[in-house]
Amino acid sequence: MSAAENKMFSVVGLTLDEVSSGALPQVHLTRTLDARMTKSNFRYAEILLVYTTVETDTHGLMARAKYRGLGQFLVFLYFNDAAVAACKEMGIPLRILDRIDESELPARRTTVVERPYLAPATK
Repeated sequence: MSAAENKMFSVVGLTLDEVSSGALPQVHLTRTLDARMTKSNFRYAEILLVYTTVETDTHGLMARAKYRGLGQFLVFLYFNDAAVAACKEMGIPLRILDRIDESELPARRTTVVERPYLAPATK
């Protein structure tokens, strides 16, 4: 697979305050997709993927150290390009800290969202 074919992911950091207050972009994304399931003016598009680190994995600690200069992050999420585009279209703000290649994702990760994107139908 060439570098052009590799999938890219955006690293999103969440602070303790965001987690405590429920300001979780992956939850807003899922709720919006659920609401669209009953409407006919949306079409299936790409698969949305959002991962997070496994609590016992050291990758979360390494990410905290790497992005410390950008803030005190408790949770890191990894959004594929389709998920980032869906959040943008839905008005869900993301604090993107970095862009990484799929090969740089944590080896031990949990899938948070894996579902088709229900994109607005074009007229």
